Amino acid sequence: MKRIAFWWAVVGLLSVYSTTYGQGESLNFGSGKDSIICVENLAVYQHRYKNEERTGVFSPETMNAWRKAFNVCPQSSKNMYIPHGVNMFTVLYKNEKDAVKKQKYLDTIMMIYDKRIQNFGEENRYIGLKGADLILLNPAKFEEAYTLCKQSVDALGAKSDVKTLVMFMQAAVLKFENKSITKTEAIQVYQQIAAIFEANIQKGSQVHEKQLPVIENMFLQLKPECSDLVALFEPQFKASPENPELLKKIISNLGKTCKDSELYLNAVVSLDKIEPSALSKRSIAEMYVEKKQNNTALTYFKESIELEADNNQKAETYYRMASITMGSPSTSVAYAQSALKLDPNMGKAHLFIAAQYVNSISSCAEKAEFPEVARWTILWAAVDMCNKAKSVDPSVAGQANSQISNYRAHFPDAEALFGYNITEGSSHSYSCWFSVTTTAKVK
Repeated sequence: MKRIAFWWAVVGLLSVYSTTYGQGESLNFGSGKDSIICVENLAVYQHRYKNEERTGVFSPETMNAWRKAFNVCPQSSKNMYIPHGVNMFTVLYKNEKDAVKKQKYLDTIMMIYDKRIQNFGEENRYIGLKGADLILLNPAKFEEAYTLCKQSVDALGAKSDVKTLVMFMQAAVLKFENKSITKTEAIQVYQQIAAIFEANIQKGSQVHEKQLPVIENMFLQLKPECSDLVALFEPQFKASPENPELLKKIISNLGKTCKDSELYLNAVVSLDKIEPSALSKRSIAEMYVEKKQNNTALTYFKESIELEADNNQKAETYYRMASITMGSPSTSVAYAQSALKLDPNMGKAHLFIAAQYVNSISSCAEKAEFPEVARWTILWAAVDMCNKAKSVDPSVAGQANSQISNYRAHFPDAEALFGYNITEGSSHSYSCWFSVTTTAKVK
C-alpha cells in the first residue's frame, strides 16, 4: 500500500510540473528511478528557492536538491538554469572571500549558461547574458565578455537584452582603455548600441529609456575628439547623404566640438534642404558663427525663431544673438530684452544687460553735465539688475554676486554723495543709448 501511495504521489507531482512549468518549456523528467529523483528534487529546490530568494541566503538543502535535479534531469526546467541556478551561485560568489572558491563559483555560473544553451538552445541570447554576467562579476574578464556580448548583439540586433547591451558597451570601454581596440572602434560599438536603444525607445520601451544615460556616460568615457567623430560619420554620410536621421545624428555629435568641420557644414546644409526646421537653421547659424560671419548667422537665427514653437528655445536663441553682437551694445541689449520678454526668469540675460550698461560708462558719462554722477547712476542700475537676476534665477547667484562686488567697488562713499548734494536712497535717472532709473547707493 505504501508503495502504491508513493507512486500516486509521483504521478501527482508530474501533473503539477506539467501544468506549472509546461508552458514555454520542453520538459524531460527521464524515466524510472531517475524521473522520481528528478521530480522530488525539483519540488524541493523550487519550493525552497521561492522562500529563500527573498533573503538572498540559499540553504545547503536547496543547493543539494538543485544539483541533483540539474544532473539527473537537465531538460526538466529552463528556470533551473536561469534565473535560479545563476542567481544562487552569484550569491555564493559575492559572499565568498576565498579567491579559489570564488573562481569555482564563477566557473559554475559560466557552465550553467553553457548547459542551458546545450539543452534548450537560444545560443545567441544566452551567450550574451553569459558575457554580461562574466564582466559584472569579474571586470578583468572584459576581453572574453566583449567577444560573447558582441556575438549576441551582432546576431540579435534590436532584440538584444538590455543587460547584454550595457555590458557590451562597458567591455568596449575597458578594451579601449587597455588599448586592445581603437577609439574609433569603441565609438562604433556605441553607435551600434545607441541605434538599438533608439529603436526600442521609439517603441515605448521604458527599460531602454532608463538605461540610456548609462550608455551615454560610458560613451563620454571614450573622450571622443573631433577627428574620431569625423572618422566615424564621414563614410556613413558619403553612403547616405540624404538620410535625415543620419544627418541629425551627425549634427548632434559634431555640434559640440566640430562645428568648423566640413562634415558638419555639409550635414546641416543637407538637413536644411530636406527638413527645414528651427534646429537646422540654428545649426547653420552656429556654423557661420564659427566662421566669424555673424551677419549671416543672425539671418539664420532669425529664421529659426520663425520656425520655433518653444518660447524657451526662442529666448535662448535671442540670448545667443545678443552674445554675438556685443560690438553693438544697443543691438545686443535689444536681443537680450527680447529674450526676457519670452522668459522673464532668464537670469543670465539680466546680467548680460547689466554688463553692457557698465561697459558703456565711459562713452556715456562723458556727455553728462556731471560725469561722475552719471557713472554712479549706471553702476547703481547695474547692481539693481544683478539683484533682479539672482532673485528670479538662483542658478546665476554666484555670477551675480561677483558682478555686484565689482560694481560696488566703484560706488561713492557718503562724503562724495554729500558733495553733490545727493541723499542715499534718492531717485536718479540717466539716459544714453539706454535709459535707467535707480536709487543712490554708497559703498
